[in-house]
Amino acid sequence: MEREEILKRLRKIDVLPTFPAVMAEVISVIEDPMSSATDLARTMDPSMAGEVLRCANTAYFGTRNFRKITSIEHAIAIVGLEQLSQMILHMPFLSMMGGEGGLDRERFVRHSMICGIVSKVISRTLHAGEEHAVYIGGLMHDIGAIIIYRYFNEEWKVMSALVRNEGRTWTQAEEDVLSCDHGMIGACLLTMWNIPQAVTDGVMHHHAPHRAAENVWNAKLIGVGNRFAKNVDLSDNFASLDEFINNNKDFIPLVEETGLDVTLSQELDLFEGVYTLMKNARGLLSCAGDVEDDQGTGS
Repeated sequence: MEREEILKRLRKIDVLPTFPAVMAEVISVIEDPMSSATDLARTMDPSMAGEVLRCANTAYFGTRNFRKITSIEHAIAIVGLEQLSQMILHMPFLSMMGGEGGLDRERFVRHSMICGIVSKVISRTLHAGEEHAVYIGGLMHDIGAIIIYRYFNEEWKVMSALVRNEGRTWTQAEEDVLSCDHGMIGACLLTMWNIPQAVTDGVMHHHAPHRAAENVWNAKLIGVGNRFAKNVDLSDNFASLDEFINNNKDFIPLVEETGLDVTLSQELDLFEGVYTLMKNARGLLSCAGDVEDDQGTGS
């Protein structure tokens, strides 16, 4: 498929009208600790704010000392900025995934959360890449797959047949049919929304970091997060840090494949960081599979 045809379809995508501005504000808040919850709340239209509050209340209903969350500021205070950011960044895409033969919302959220968490912890612990950019890029790295499913549906069916009947991987099938993969599709859309290049380069090249002309480490770390996330399930019970370490012995070799050296002290810091953030994120899964199907049209 010609690049111009792909871009033409991407320009027609009709998500929540305020979402690009909200995404930019989320990124600003994540990067600037002086930003306030009010800054974030101000950019949301009523429907988006309502959905955020619904998810926050669903995720934390029944927890100790639960009190109904009634404002975005309250949601940030109770849920935490990072967890709320995960909700917001995924929100318009989850509604595109329903219907017969649709994508698995909860699996998508689990995978994206783990990728973002792992990418960020590696960046922070080993001082590689840009921590905020790899976190956001990790959360958003697979949005291109949703866009292909929803707005390139006939091509999606051809790709499905290639995977099912000819043993192609999804990335190979995407290249065969579209002449690009979901990383490129997602990065093009995010670029149209004026998302920083440090994020879009990581999204674009997470399957092939060596192709990145800039922000190579961002792409490498998101790539590691993506590979690790395929083997870990947020719905698992993490009885202890020791059990988590024992069950994920391939984590450090994945990190070292990038060319980074990991000391014994850093190895423990990596495991502790990922383990803690993954446990904190598990509460949000309860609202991932409960998003009403979007009734808007596709391409």
